[in-house]
Amino acid sequence: MDPQQPPPAQTPPPSYSPPPGYSPPPQSWQAPEPDTGPAPGVRFAGPGARLLAYIVDTILLSAVFILIFFLFTALAIGTASADGDVSGGAVGGFLLLILIAIVVSIAYFPWFWWKGGQTPGMKVFHIRVVRDADGGPISGGAALLRLLGYWVNSAVFYIGFIWIFVDKRRRGWHDLIAGTVVIEQ
Repeated sequence: MDPQQPPPAQTPPPSYSPPPGYSPPPQSWQAPEPDTGPAPGVRFAGPGARLLAYIVDTILLSAVFILIFFLFTALAIGTASADGDVSGGAVGGFLLLILIAIVVSIAYFPWFWWKGGQTPGMKVFHIRVVRDADGGPISGGAALLRLLGYWVNSAVFYIGFIWIFVDKRRRGWHDLIAGTVVIEQ
């Protein structure tokens, strides 16, 4: 053998198999593909953004109720008779206040979902409610069903809201009832 020449490369015989207990080197880990929304490139809204949007909407509704309460209190005091009797006007004003509070609280969420797909709180966090089937705007009936779903969620120990963490498409029971999904904009 010539010392100047490198030794020939040794190749395993064609029927070579690795020894027992041998495992191939590990492959690099790859993250799973993110869940897409109802259309390519659309992502489902996360639970944090949804919760914060709901909190913002609750604060706005509370501010409206406080404003209405102070307005009716001022009107009741302004219409009080000289002897301080406010019973007639106060009872009527209080009943009207309750009626307005019920109408506003029932109409707030469905109206915004139906008219633009998002409440003011959802606008802040750039999320929107759409039809689950095709990503289109929801109807007024679906918006009312979604509100009904909120009440169902609350009646069953809030499990319907927690379901957002379980469902692959991040839908709560209210979304499943109404056929909706919340997406990022």
